[in-house]
Amino acid sequence: MYIIQTVLHSFTALIIIELSFYAWNIKDHFSMFRYRLMPIILPIFMFPLYQILSPERGTWHFRLTTALFDSNRWLELKVFNTYPVALLILSALVGFSCVFLFQEIFPIFIRRNSQLKHTECPEGEEAVSPLLQSACELLSVEEPEVMVIETPAPVLFTQGYKKHSIVISSGLIGMLDREQLRNALIHEVVHMKRSSNLKTQAIYLLRMLMFYNPVSLVEFRRIVHDDEFVCDAITISATGDPQSLISALSAFYYHPEELPGRLSQMKEQVESHSHNLLLDERIINLREGRYQNSERFSWMQYLLTLSAILLFGYGVV
Repeated sequence: MYIIQTVLHSFTALIIIELSFYAWNIKDHFSMFRYRLMPIILPIFMFPLYQILSPERGTWHFRLTTALFDSNRWLELKVFNTYPVALLILSALVGFSCVFLFQEIFPIFIRRNSQLKHTECPEGEEAVSPLLQSACELLSVEEPEVMVIETPAPVLFTQGYKKHSIVISSGLIGMLDREQLRNALIHEVVHMKRSSNLKTQAIYLLRMLMFYNPVSLVEFRRIVHDDEFVCDAITISATGDPQSLISALSAFYYHPEELPGRLSQMKEQVESHSHNLLLDERIINLREGRYQNSERFSWMQYLLTLSAILLFGYGVV
């Protein structure tokens, strides 16, 4: 019962949120980031909260007279008078659980067991350190440690939760000019300032609680993408130089011809295509200046959306 309820409440929240985006013309990713947390967080607590506040919600009388949607009526139906809808839904949820297991859990252990040991490149730190110091001063952030690794691949990421460090490859340093590299580092410093790693990890743990839920799978990825868009916006508002950030982002395209063409590499090819599509969208937003007119976050609209989700969710059993 709990599993079905959480999935239904996630879909209810998703529909109401998308309607809110349309009704109030919400397009800035800072606001969308906050709204998209609701389909992941709220369904975890909605069912037990409703049962505590209103125990009669689980009775047949409530289902027949008050409920907006009664899942039991649909679960008892049979497709072609043979296959129960409940069995088909269960199969779908098992399928999504397997996707989560093979796509998100197994790779974590594989990467840990087969992690490559890159040689550090101390001379690269001399080129990065003054730019990183400038970026931290610009955003009033404590300067993190920096580690330059010897590899031709473009690598740049921030690690850590409280004490951060930035990892960058010698290959990326060679690809970018001074201003492009400075903008790329500012983007990473923005992630530090926003505590992106800590937020993403916390949201991911909640996502793991609903590993069977297709809505949480999709919304988690959209939240991660929103965070990248927000950091892009803050970066160009600080530098006023979108072109340098565009050039820096262009260095991170994955090239399909570099991947083996075997069926075993289909997952990597699909992920590289998804990665490139995200880069395309980020670059288009930067070129068209879509971040320049972001409106302030409206708590009134947010609370109205939250209230609608809780109200309609109460009637979905």
